[in-house]
Amino acid sequence: MKAKHRQQIEGIAYVLPAMLLYSCFVLIPILCVYVYSTMEWDGMGEMTFVGLANFVEIFKSAEFRTALGNNIKFFILGVPLWTIFPMIVAVLLHEEVKGWRFFRSAYFFPTVISTSVLATLFKTFFLYDGPVNRIGALFGLEPFEWFAHGNIAIGLITIAVNWMGFGSAVLIFLSGMANFPPEIYEAAELDGAKWWRMLRSITLPLLRPTLQFVIMLNIMSVFTGMFGFVFMITGGGPGYDTTVLEYLLYTKAFELHDMGYASALSVVLFVIVVLVTLLQRKVTKGNDEVQL
Repeated sequence: MKAKHRQQIEGIAYVLPAMLLYSCFVLIPILCVYVYSTMEWDGMGEMTFVGLANFVEIFKSAEFRTALGNNIKFFILGVPLWTIFPMIVAVLLHEEVKGWRFFRSAYFFPTVISTSVLATLFKTFFLYDGPVNRIGALFGLEPFEWFAHGNIAIGLITIAVNWMGFGSAVLIFLSGMANFPPEIYEAAELDGAKWWRMLRSITLPLLRPTLQFVIMLNIMSVFTGMFGFVFMITGGGPGYDTTVLEYLLYTKAFELHDMGYASALSVVLFVIVVLVTLLQRKVTKGNDEVQL
């Protein structure tokens, strides 16, 4: 056997166990979801083929439209918040302001806490008899049911998500700025450019690829990263006012045991994520190269 063929066989042998595991726990379940989406099934009994009936039911469903609308609300509120504020802080830390090492660690700390712990802690702050209402009472304010109003609850969940992911976004921006050539800033200083001018003409253009990456991650979080916070903070309520597609999928699958509907909903969610990703790439296409 030739040495080249032997190396190829050895390479396949090394990769094969990982591919088998990936196939068993990722590829095959994904294929099963597509099959289940065409079935009426409670997860335990016999399956009944219903074709596209589950998808038709989804798009006729008011709860689906409500959940999708809530995802859009998180998109409108969350993506700018989760992007702009970490970028501002990262720019300031990049300037190595006084205490920048401490602040970098402090901002990253919530990231290492599990979603359930952080969401429970955040919810405790805004309970009817929680710290926020108690502090308000000191100033003569009446206690307020923060999570009894859907839009307010969505705003609070958005802040909670920002609290948890803030440090990671800051580090991503800092990593992007670590590759900036210092010669450009030195030349700008020699030309008399002030800090604001360098920020607008040098830092932000060079940061554009990193900014696009963070925006993409935040868009993905809107559709695939909200379940833990919604589950722990509001349980999708009041009514369906904070229910997102992920949580609706969980409810249909594990509370109502409608696995066919839930599988179809997961397919719809996957298509939405792909379409949003392609749209985001198209919008940012051609902006990867920075001209100074």
